[in-house]
Amino acid sequence: MGKTKGKTQRRMKRVRGARKAKKSQKLKPIKIAALILSAIHDLSESKGSTPNKISGYISYASNLPEHQIKRQVNTALKRGVEYGVLRRYRGHYFLPTGDELDRANRIALRFARLPSSVPSKLLSNLSESTATVIESAVDVNPSLSHQSTNPLANKKSKRAQSVPVSPSPSNISSNKDESLIDSDEE
Repeated sequence: MGKTKGKTQRRMKRVRGARKAKKSQKLKPIKIAALILSAIHDLSESKGSTPNKISGYISYASNLPEHQIKRQVNTALKRGVEYGVLRRYRGHYFLPTGDELDRANRIALRFARLPSSVPSKLLSNLSESTATVIESAVDVNPSLSHQSTNPLANKKSKRAQSVPVSPSPSNISSNKDESLIDSDEE
């Protein structure tokens, strides 16, 4: 009986030792989003960075195995695109160009191009900063100022302009007679 008791105690010691070793290997959580942004910035590829290149760069810089980081990198990239921190095109990830003010102005331009369904009385109640953004958008692109809210009015005027003006038959005959008279005088 003593022999079996000693074997189980040895096994328990090994298991306890293995558990302690695993606890010491456990890493503190990494702020993966900051690492991803710095990796994309440092790689600075013209076509953007792929998730494999990003995870490889992070694993090289932080001395962590790549297989531990891949899943975190992929989820962080998806969230970055979702929140607008990153841009994605054909599987490549970019940092958005420009600062937040430029981005806000671009969005304001897009909204200014849309036909307005809000009466002008409500536009006067907007905050000053919103009003200046809208005014600057109209200053940049004069076609953004709408003369009429009726879309049919604009279409009619475009159609009338596109139809070629044909001369009246009376003008044609008088022009021919004048040309005949001029040729006879010579």
